[in-house]
Amino acid sequence: MTATMTENLLLAAPEVAIEAGADRRKPRINVVAYTGGLMAVPGWGPVAIDLTGLDANGQVPLLADHNATVSGVVGHGEAHVQGDRLIVAGVMSGTGEAARHIVDMTAGGFAFQASVGVEPVEHERVQAGEKVRVNGRLLSSARGFALIKAGRLREVSITPLGADAGTSVAIAASRQGKEVSVTTTEVQNIDEAAVRADERDRLKRIEATCAGPRDGWGANQERVDQLKASALAGEISENDLSAQMLTILRESRPKLHFNTMRPAQIVSHATALEAALLARMGMTELGEKTLGPLAMEHGAQLKANHALDLCRAALMYEGHEVPRGREEMVKASLSTTSLPVALGNLANKVLLDSYNESPATWRSFCAVRSVSDFKKNTAIRPSFSTPLEPVAPGGEIKHGTVGEWLAEYQVDTFGKMLSIDRRDIVNDDLSVFDETARTLGRSAMRKISDLVYSVLLANAGSFFSAGNGNYFDGADSALTFDGLAKAITLMLVQRDDEGNDLDLRPRTLLVPPELQTAAKALLESEYLQQIAEKVPTGNSLRRAVSIEVEPRLSNDAKFGSKASDRHWYLFSSPAAVPMVVGFLQGQQSPTVEFFGLDHQPNRLAVTWRVYHDFGTALVDPRAAVRSKGEA
Repeated sequence: MTATMTENLLLAAPEVAIEAGADRRKPRINVVAYTGGLMAVPGWGPVAIDLTGLDANGQVPLLADHNATVSGVVGHGEAHVQGDRLIVAGVMSGTGEAARHIVDMTAGGFAFQASVGVEPVEHERVQAGEKVRVNGRLLSSARGFALIKAGRLREVSITPLGADAGTSVAIAASRQGKEVSVTTTEVQNIDEAAVRADERDRLKRIEATCAGPRDGWGANQERVDQLKASALAGEISENDLSAQMLTILRESRPKLHFNTMRPAQIVSHATALEAALLARMGMTELGEKTLGPLAMEHGAQLKANHALDLCRAALMYEGHEVPRGREEMVKASLSTTSLPVALGNLANKVLLDSYNESPATWRSFCAVRSVSDFKKNTAIRPSFSTPLEPVAPGGEIKHGTVGEWLAEYQVDTFGKMLSIDRRDIVNDDLSVFDETARTLGRSAMRKISDLVYSVLLANAGSFFSAGNGNYFDGADSALTFDGLAKAITLMLVQRDDEGNDLDLRPRTLLVPPELQTAAKALLESEYLQQIAEKVPTGNSLRRAVSIEVEPRLSNDAKFGSKASDRHWYLFSSPAAVPMVVGFLQGQQSPTVEFFGLDHQPNRLAVTWRVYHDFGTALVDPRAAVRSKGEA
């Protein structure tokens, strides 16, 4: 039996009984199609079908050798599950030559078998050794098996083939939406090519997992060879192999001596040094997340108890003589390739980790765009007035105009320098490096936020104004139930100049810290008490929008009189583009560039340049509402 999971699955039936009685026009037929256990299928291993998920309703065609033509139909029947077995019972209703041959041969004593065509709908892979209860029994395989959880019974074919392990079967494949029959040999050629490709990939993965140091695994070599053989034979999964190889690597660590250690084949010099640096700085979790546990283990093999140990390792990796003096060794190591690269990668990881963890409330309402240069760029307001118009048959489609519905913005460069000199390494003081990199990461994100809220508070061009229908003040502008309801209504009724509804939906309530409690009370309380009679007490605004708290809104020390602890904003989704933040070439994270000793001969230090290119602008006033927030 050969098949792929996207094709109809043809199963050799263990029993076919044809009753050739006196009425030879319609002899009955009975097929024990499937007994509920595992079946060996060349090309993809053991297979089981869950009979509870098999759709066997309706009439089942009976074919001769999978010949899906009128002349190939020899009968029909109905299928049912009996005692966790699939039974197909019917009559030989065919009138063609194929039907007559089958009936005549049965009458002569020939024992026919059958092949049952099943179309898999849903399947899963059961892992090696795992036991699953299917069809009233526990099924398990040392190699794992495919479980057809849902499928459709398509046809049953009468064949002269036996049902034992050597039985050959035919496969019904679907080509261009039509069911056709192909021979067993044809399908095997197709499937075996795919199987060979998959097997080659599997062997390569196993070889890479079991690859070790140049001088081998030592006392663990026999154990590694056994695991490799088990994986190749399919007795253990690749995940199990990786886990056990990691254990062997950890166990072998105490047997390695620094002076005799050689670089691993699967981890570069710089990566091993970087892993050791991360561990030395107490950032093992970040290292495992970015480099992987295997790289961290190789870094641990360096046994770097001091930053000078890493300098020595870098020199030994590249075949340089290690100077005796500490400062000379540091200077020489900073002139190698591996240590500066490791330090540069480390700075980049620490900086980006801090950058990504920094708050960025602007992401809840700002659209992000990629720009190609530093020239002025334009953002089209999604609500610009250009409705679609009816087009007469054969008529011309009219041009829409963007006109004033454009917003201009451009990106600028913001940057800082990060340095570490030989004294920090001699003193084993990498904390300065760590804190500086983290500070620069946080500063990069803060700079974007500062720029976004500087533009928002500036309100250039009266972006928030009564004329745009997105600003209100007075007694009802405080953050109360009525105030928030009014802001939501202002956004929902936004229309273009021709009176077309813009279908904007409020998404985010932005407030200063001073209004955080009031905002949560409005949007998270289940009930609001009402004194007036016959007024519902349920909170109709509960979870109407999400809350973002931004301290820059009330930071008058930085933004002056434009800041306030009373005003608040309501925004639609970023897709509606209330504001835009553009990044050069779509680079949303800072760029880190390294400069070694050769770039700055006047300093015994290595330096990293950190810069970021971005810009922002207000875009569509109809997708935002501002309240003055008067008490």
